[in-house]
Parts: sequence; C-alpha cells; structure tokens
Amino acid sequence: MEKLKLVLTFAILIGVIVGFLYWISNKAEKDKIDRVSHVEKSYKYSKGIIVQKHSYKGHSIRVKYKIGNVDYEYTGGWDNNPRNIGVGDSISFKYATDNPKLIVTELENSY
Repeated sequence: MEKLKLVLTFAILIGVIVGFLYWISNKAEKDKIDRVSHVEKSYKYSKGIIVQKHSYKGHSIRVKYKIGNVDYEYTGGWDNNPRNIGVGDSISFKYATDNPKLIVTELENSY
C-alpha cells in the first residue's frame, strides 16, 4: 500500500511539473506572436548595442537602445546569427511606433 501511495505521489508530481513547463512554453510562444504582430502594425527601424548574449541552453540576448530621449533595454531570444554579431556590436531592429519597448531584432526569423 505504501508503494502505491509513493508511485501515485510521484506520478502526480511529474504530471504537475510537465503541465507547468507546457504552460510556460505556450505562454512564451503566445507572447512572442503578440509582440511581433504588434510591431508589424506600425514600425520604424533603429539600432542598439548588444550588452549580453547567450547561446548555451537556449538563445538569449539583451539589447540597449534609445528612442527619442528615452533609454530602453530589451531581453529576448534569437533564432540565427549569420553575421556572427556579439556583445558590444550594433544590432538593427524594428520597434512599434506606439510602444518602443516592443522590438523585433535582426536575429529573429520574424524580422
């Protein structure tokens, strides 16, 4: 009886963890789709500086940029890097004219 309780507890725990990871993945994908579609409605081009880039266990990038007199920082993913740009390099991006916090960098497939 104790073994059955242990197995059931373990199965439920694994199910909760897998469900949570699935939910996070779906939310991240939906957020990306929303960001890209918002930028595509009305955008301008600009450039920023890469201040952090990771390619181990996923691709992430942090970009600092300025629109008007306001400084912004974007943290997000990247899909490909054909010019092999890295930390300290300039990067092009599109930003939403009504919300410059939302950008799509040249390293994303949706650029």
